[in-house]
Amino acid sequence: MTEKRIEDFFLKTILRISFVGVLLIVAVDLLFMSSDDFLGFGGLVDIGILTSIAIGMVLHKWGYYFLALIIPLSFSALALLGISIAYSQSITTAMIALVVVGFSISILLKSAIKNWIHAFIYTGMFIVSIYHISNISFYKYDNVNQVIINFTAYFMVYLIITCSAGTLKNKYDSITLELKEKNIKLLEQTVLMVHQNNELVESRNELNEINQNLESIVEQRTNNVKQKNEYLIKYAYTNAHHVRGPLARILGLLQLAKLDGETDYLFLFDKIDYEAKEIDVVLKTINKELEEGQDVFF
Repeated sequence: MTEKRIEDFFLKTILRISFVGVLLIVAVDLLFMSSDDFLGFGGLVDIGILTSIAIGMVLHKWGYYFLALIIPLSFSALALLGISIAYSQSITTAMIALVVVGFSISILLKSAIKNWIHAFIYTGMFIVSIYHISNISFYKYDNVNQVIINFTAYFMVYLIITCSAGTLKNKYDSITLELKEKNIKLLEQTVLMVHQNNELVESRNELNEINQNLESIVEQRTNNVKQKNEYLIKYAYTNAHHVRGPLARILGLLQLAKLDGETDYLFLFDKIDYEAKEIDVVLKTINKELEEGQDVFF
């Protein structure tokens, strides 16, 4: 997911920057601190923070996003609260670093666990402020009011930075979700358009096939009509020559019988019978071709 990739990139970046920064702090401590101070609480805390960040980088490389985030942030928050108690001169630096931790928490964590860690840090800051009030002389405050003013400022800076970062992160998540929904809808519309386009292509292919079939049917029927016309022409020719001839001879014989008083009717009937049979043969031949569609004309 895009959101996860961005958070993962931010975690990897902040781990690397923090590792380089804390490594520089440890190097400066090593150069300018006495060996007793470096091996004391402050030096060990810096080394512990550096180690937790290194562990976070290794866990991140192995794909354990949540552990890579929680271990360095939790240890850093505890260590900074501890420094703000142990060293009077480090309170401001510790609180500023704690604000950076809170900013990272607001960006990288979800609401439930994020709120719990913020509540833990607020509680820790409150406990540190009570401890400072109880030991004003150790921390070189003039009075209780100065402690209250300082820690109120720390609380408000932490609140403003973390709330602003959390609000921006929530807005970013909302916009990202909206874009994802629009992308899904766009993808669905694209799939629908592709489906409709495929249906149009299929319909066009069906129409083309129907048109080709229609052309074939029209061509076939045209050929049938032409063939029947040829049959009719041949029928007319047959009627004019093969039927009309015998019929004319029969009519001629009948006319001759009327004119001749001494007609040989036996001869006349034989001739008429012969011509009639010839007409019958021709008509049967025509019927056969019309029924079977075969070209058997004379």
